[in-house]
Amino acid sequence: MLGQMNSKKVGEKEGNAPVRVKVAGKSLIGQSAIEYMTTYGWAVLLILIVGMVLWQMGAFTPPSPPPGCRGFSHITVLDHSASRNDNMVYLVLTNEAGTKLRISSGGISSSIADVSCDTAPSSDIDPFRPGQGVRVNISCSDLSANYAAGEYYRVHINISYTNPSSGMTHKSAGECWGSVE
Repeated sequence: MLGQMNSKKVGEKEGNAPVRVKVAGKSLIGQSAIEYMTTYGWAVLLILIVGMVLWQMGAFTPPSPPPGCRGFSHITVLDHSASRNDNMVYLVLTNEAGTKLRISSGGISSSIADVSCDTAPSSDIDPFRPGQGVRVNISCSDLSANYAAGEYYRVHINISYTNPSSGMTHKSAGECWGSVE
């Protein structure tokens, strides 16, 4: 019987049972799980801190879209800009109607979010020939107070015009956007 004594060592598995080593009455399995969680917890915390720093630096902020315009019908905006120094919005309008048109004084109204803009032009644009381009300056108070240079703006424009051939009045409406200069 002495030869058949159990020669099992401490910590050795019997079948598929997990190894349970007890030292001074405590299980070491719980300690290794805590160490594992602590190690990966620090890694996750580091990733979160790096992500927050990048977010604060603006790394995840998409750039402003390139300048452009949409909408409009027979009278379109060929070019535009907003100047914070002059408190002005500059438009270059083009007649694409294929016939002469007339824009009456005050026939162009525009608005930018929280900035009030005057109507333009100060005098009639008559005749406005097909394919012709004309520059219109629109005064917008508080543009410099509400927008910094390089900041994104979006201006809504309504153009009221008359076709002298028919005598009918029409509207060409749309919006333009870009960075304040």
